Order: sequence, then C-alpha cells, then structure tokens
Amino acid sequence: MNLVQARRQSWNLGIVVLVLILGFWRINQLPQFGAYEARTFILGILPIALLSMGQAIIIIGGGINLAIGAEAVLINCLSAKYMAGTSFTTSVLLALFFIAVGGLIGAITGWIVSASGIADIVVTLATSFLLVGVAMFVMPQPGGGINQGVADLIGGKDPNFIPPLVWLILPLLIIWIPLYRSRTGIAMYAIGSNKDAAFLSGVNVNRTRIKLYAVGGLFAGLSGVVLTGITLSASPFATISNTATLNSVAGAVLGGVSLAGGVGGLAGPAMAALVLYFIPNILLAYGIDPAYSQIITGALTIFVVLVGGLLRKRTGKT
Repeated sequence: MNLVQARRQSWNLGIVVLVLILGFWRINQLPQFGAYEARTFILGILPIALLSMGQAIIIIGGGINLAIGAEAVLINCLSAKYMAGTSFTTSVLLALFFIAVGGLIGAITGWIVSASGIADIVVTLATSFLLVGVAMFVMPQPGGGINQGVADLIGGKDPNFIPPLVWLILPLLIIWIPLYRSRTGIAMYAIGSNKDAAFLSGVNVNRTRIKLYAVGGLFAGLSGVVLTGITLSASPFATISNTATLNSVAGAVLGGVSLAGGVGGLAGPAMAALVLYFIPNILLAYGIDPAYSQIITGALTIFVVLVGGLLRKRTGKT
C-alpha cells in the first residue's frame, strides 16, 4: 500500500514538474506576466480540466465516457439559449438546474451501460451522436448569451483570476473529496481494480457505475455552464464535442489515471489540463501550426499509457 501511494505521489510530482517547465517556458514567451495572464491561463484550461476530472472518475471505476464532451456541449447550448437576457437570480437557478441535468444525463448513460451489458465505449459513442443532435436542435447555430453578473462570477473581471480559480478548486472540495471518502469511492476503486472480486465482496457494481456516470455528468454540466460564462455563447458543433472528449481522456491519462481502472485521482487530471493548454500556445508563439500539438499530445499520451502499463505489470509481479 505504501508503495502504491509513493508511486501515485511520484506521478503527481512528475506532472507538477512538467507543468512548471511548460509554464516557465510559456511565461518567458510573453512580454509580461501578471494577474491578467494568470486569469487567461485558468480560463483557458477550466472547461477541459472539469471534463478531465469527470472522465477520470468514470475511468477509475473501470469505464469510459465518449459522450462526456457531447454532454458539455448540450449543457453549453441549453444554458446559452435559456440564460440569455435573464436576471442574475434566474441565471444562477438555471445554471444549477442545467448542471443537475448534466448529472441526470450521466446517470441515464450509466444505467443504459449497466442494464444492457454492452461495452461502455459502444453505448457512450452512440449517446454522443444523440446528444450532439439534440444540441443542434436546441441551438442550430452559434449564439445565445448569459447574464453578465453570472459571467463575471464565473470568469471574473480583468485582471481578477480568483473566480475561475475557485471554480477549478471548488469541485475538488465539494464533490471529489466527499466521494473519495465515501462508500461509493471505495467501491469505485474496487470495481475498477477487479469488477468480479468487487461483486463477490458485496459491492453493487451496477449501482456504483450509475453513480460514477452521474458524477461525471455533473462535471460535464459544470464544464458546459462554465464555457457559457467564459465565451458568453454556445456552439453545437460535433467537432467541439469530439475534441473535448479526446482531451478529457488525454487529461485523465496524463494525470495518472490508469485506463485499466482502479488507479488515480483528480488533482493530476486538473494539472494535466495545463499541459494540454501550454503545448499548442508554445508552438504558436514559434509560428508553428498548433495542429502539430495533437501529434505531441498523442505521443505523450501513448508514452504515459506505456509507462503506466509497465509499472502496473511490474507491481503485479512483486
């Protein structure tokens, strides 16, 4: 147990070192660095960091949600359509409602996976097509809006970076820590490590899976509402959904979450979002097409998966 904890901390330390290196590199490319630039960094990673954390919870439990990006896009479209021109109080209530809708969509997805017995990857891929279609029905073209006071509450006013930082940290405190210390958290790691052994130990695998997808949906709902607050609009395009989903998986994996399940936390994926943010911006500063960042991110993800698999295999032998 101590060995596992030590390796987990060493992985988190490695992510911190990588973030510091890339962050120092990026800051040196800027004419100056202050509160405005710090706010830009946080706003740039916030939606993907939330999605990565939601994806991480599902992966730790032995699943994967390829619809999580579509869930965020749908909530983004719903919130931008119905929160435009509303009062501060109405926008806040709608934001809470749409975040809950994200959790409900996640729970339904988890129930379908559990009830059908079909692999997560198949069910969630099909669900992603459905959700993007609904998003396009809700908002056929980019647009919408949000109460400016709520937008300031999410993104802060220049150069105040505290509000978006709070939105990054608060979900860890009010969602992840209680979940991690709960029975569901223990069951999450159990079914991710060995579903059959967890079942024989009395864990309700299906109920736990539904709960994990619901929590993942809450993070997707948060991401969608936050995206509305940052951009003051919404876009229903499938490409945004696909990119967000792939980045959520990459963020989870780079953050130390094993695709095999049963290993990881949420602090790593939150920090890994900075890696995904810094790479294209550093390349762009050198005049390199940011599209090449996908190659670097993909290679880095493969490397991390390979190293994680080798460490897992080595641990199993000892």
